Amino acid sequence: CSARAEEWQTKGFKDAKLDICGGRNPYKPGEYLNVDVVAFPQVDLVFDIREKFPIEDGVIAEVFSAATLEHFRKHHNEHILREFFRILQPEGVLQVCTPDIEVIAKALLEGEDLDFVNQHFFGKFKTEDTDDYDVHKWMYPVSAMIKTLEEIGFRDVEQVENDTGLHDPRLNYLVRARKP
Repeated sequence: CSARAEEWQTKGFKDAKLDICGGRNPYKPGEYLNVDVVAFPQVDLVFDIREKFPIEDGVIAEVFSAATLEHFRKHHNEHILREFFRILQPEGVLQVCTPDIEVIAKALLEGEDLDFVNQHFFGKFKTEDTDDYDVHKWMYPVSAMIKTLEEIGFRDVEQVENDTGLHDPRLNYLVRARKP
């Protein structure tokens, strides 16, 4: 836990903003608490998002997740998305940025470079079998992400311009949702 995270922890994380798995490249450091399973120097909170988050229900103001969900299996994604809903306060905002498998497939069929497409399908490969975090395991087309979030209970779910500055906006969508 970083000093910033400890300060937020004393307030029960009320109104905090989380960057889920920002790792070495956190999103808006100083504004968002960087959550990751690996204790990189830039990480504020270390925990495995495949487990129940160590955060009370309904306290977080915003959750930002970019280039994260595709690194987990479908059942883990469903758990993670439900945890986002659980920890968000009423009117809390979720932003999810992830590769769009349909757009990537179309790009390949239209002649996009195979190595480039494979990086989006499977992630950047590591030589170590133990370093599995960069491998892509599951991707949602944007329509399926929207439907899944609505089924969980999110409202005002929509694809918005991917203006995060992270990842190729041509192949990665940004979905914004609100907890009622």
